[in-house]
Amino acid sequence: MLEKLLGIFKNSVPVRDSWAEEPAKMATMVDFLNWFDATTSVEATVAKAQSDWHDRITAFSGYREMNKGRSLEIGFGGGRLVAQAAKDFTEAAGVDIHAAFTRTREFLASQEVPNTRLLHRDELASLHDGSCDFIYSFIVFQHFDTLEEVDYYLRHCARLLAHDGRCHIFFGRGDAGVRVVDAANFTKRACSLFIEPPLFRERAATFGLKTIEHEDSLRRDITKPEGSGNMSVQARVLLAHAR
Repeated sequence: MLEKLLGIFKNSVPVRDSWAEEPAKMATMVDFLNWFDATTSVEATVAKAQSDWHDRITAFSGYREMNKGRSLEIGFGGGRLVAQAAKDFTEAAGVDIHAAFTRTREFLASQEVPNTRLLHRDELASLHDGSCDFIYSFIVFQHFDTLEEVDYYLRHCARLLAHDGRCHIFFGRGDAGVRVVDAANFTKRACSLFIEPPLFRERAATFGLKTIEHEDSLRRDITKPEGSGNMSVQARVLLAHAR
């Protein structure tokens, strides 16, 4: 009984249901964008997206020289990073599970980026093998509800990534093995999956993806030094085909 009451106070809900259903309930565009990434305005969302795109997601050696045919974001949410990718790539695609694609398209239209394509999770099979020059995911893998979901996307990354492409994934850092937060202890928008960084790299390798770069501990604010209070729960890995 006590656990049930605590669940109510924590506003608990099945992890996947939360991300799939809640965005469509947001009343305004700012509320919608804020569901995925804390913000107070569309302008603030765009500014933060520009910083994340340039200072984190594409901040690796060789990005400038990469082919820029198609990018693919895993977990595009409100579309803020797809809008940034569309400025670099011929087509900026994204995949997600939520039921508010119309709202995301509205945001993308406001950013004047017509070269975008949004896919539901189960539509990834419609993309041809080797058709993505750059695959990325930021603040998404840490919100999955199972390790199988990680494998699902790693398998598609290996299939879709161009021969000389790159895959940049940010994920929730665990201290030992894998930790999954169950529905009874899950709070809306909180992290739910934590993976020990070496284990994540090992799993990627089983799908034929080799590690090019990795960081096992990331700063919350990249303008400030490492230290207590400025370390996030995220790690990152930059992957390429092993062959």
